[in-house]
Amino acid sequence: MAKEKRLRQKPTKSNLSSMQEVTYQHEFKMADQAAGYKGRNPRS
Repeated sequence: MAKEKRLRQKPTKSNLSSMQEVTYQHEFKMADQAAGYKGRNPRS
């Protein structure tokens, strides 16, 4: 099923380098935590 989903997605061109992607991912994660978002499976 994952392969089918991948085929249906529109191909997009990333304008970010891999380092920028890692940095943005970390920054968004920290912002989500600051806003109180705990993710899909919050640990209680």
